[in-house]
Amino acid sequence: MPRKKGHMPTKKSKTDKFDALPAEFRDSLAAMNRKDIRERIAQIALDQQELMDAKEKDHDLLKAKEQAKEAGEIYREGTKMNKLKIAFAKRVLDDKGG
Repeated sequence: MPRKKGHMPTKKSKTDKFDALPAEFRDSLAAMNRKDIRERIAQIALDQQELMDAKEKDHDLLKAKEQAKEAGEIYREGTKMNKLKIAFAKRVLDDKGG
């Protein structure tokens, strides 16, 4: 269905995705040489692995995820059934010439 003229969604102004990083971090990294940047990347990778390890051991998080999964089951099943109904209706419509 074509959109009416003048009813296009407005584009959000683009911001640099790195603006979320602390200025101190960005400035520090910009002043480093290649070797120091690589060392910083290695440290960040180790920090990330520690974070992921802690996440896997977080029993409260795992419990909450399981509860959310169970609570959302009715919506997943309903969405799955509706998608299947739409696909079937489209096929029937196409078979009848659109």
